[in-house]
Amino acid sequence: MTEKQIAKRYLISLFALYAAGAVLLTAFIFALAARGKTVIDTHQMVALGMLLPLVPCSSYCGFCTAFLKIGELTKTQMILIVVLFPLLLVLLTIYGFVMLIPSIFRGIKALTNH
Repeated sequence: MTEKQIAKRYLISLFALYAAGAVLLTAFIFALAARGKTVIDTHQMVALGMLLPLVPCSSYCGFCTAFLKIGELTKTQMILIVVLFPLLLVLLTIYGFVMLIPSIFRGIKALTNH
């Protein structure tokens, strides 16, 4: 697969993940608010619905940017990933949060280069 194809699939899947998360989380927040007294207003609920999907997007970005650089894992590396999975998940989410915007720009750059 070429770099352009990888970038296209990555960007489409990242934006689809964000859009689906934003729609589902906004609907979920409004449904919870309808059940009882809410302390937050509508604008805050919409803001939460738009910001909370950044967490799974960051995790996805961390996995993609970290593991695209690694060609093939050895058996020891695979065992360590499984054993240390919770710590790995937190570290990859933080790494993905830092790399989210640069990876989008890198993907767009790869798509625009001929």
